[in-house]
Amino acid sequence: MKKQPRNWLIFSGLAFQIGTVMYVMIYLGGRIQEKWDISSKWPTLVTSSIGLVLVLLIIIKQGNRS
Repeated sequence: MKKQPRNWLIFSGLAFQIGTVMYVMIYLGGRIQEKWDISSKWPTLVTSSIGLVLVLLIIIKQGNRS
């Protein structure tokens, strides 16, 4: 019988996943602003919102697994 990792170990790894996803999405929004010379913050807002949805999906997936 395979021993399952403890919940604290699973959810501590989840914190790094959340941080990485949000960092990448906010960085992507900033790059879009620079590349297309957009003065408003809408690209960053949109990409960070997409990142938030992805984070919620990751949390749901991890919660169902444990």
